[in-house]
Amino acid sequence: MPVRFEWRDQSKRVMCFFAEGAWDWKDYHRAVRGSAFSLTGLKHVVDSVIDLRGSGRTDLPAGAAAHVRSFGRRTQVNLSGRAAVIGLPEGAREGLGLGADRAMETPDGLVKFVDSEAELNQLLAEWAAG
Repeated sequence: MPVRFEWRDQSKRVMCFFAEGAWDWKDYHRAVRGSAFSLTGLKHVVDSVIDLRGSGRTDLPAGAAAHVRSFGRRTQVNLSGRAAVIGLPEGAREGLGLGADRAMETPDGLVKFVDSEAELNQLLAEWAAG
């Protein structure tokens, strides 16, 4: 499966989506829909991580500006609207119009781009702390 999902840890507070090989937006959205069943019954909010480090692509698929905004979309009541992206191809940054803070506000929340696992862990800890 070109995009798979799994919990980051046992607390089920972060859902990770892993893009692998030659994936496209249909693969990503299919995984998001499939992950909705994992959220059933949770009483807390869930943040998202989109991990592009395993992608076989040198750039994002066409339509990236619109689709990246969906990373923070609250498609389920217990999604926080916060999403962290790691492994963004270098060429994709310009097309997304990211500022110095490497963040993108969305109607439902925030998409934040990080460069390392350490930066991702720090961001997730900040979000968990509120």
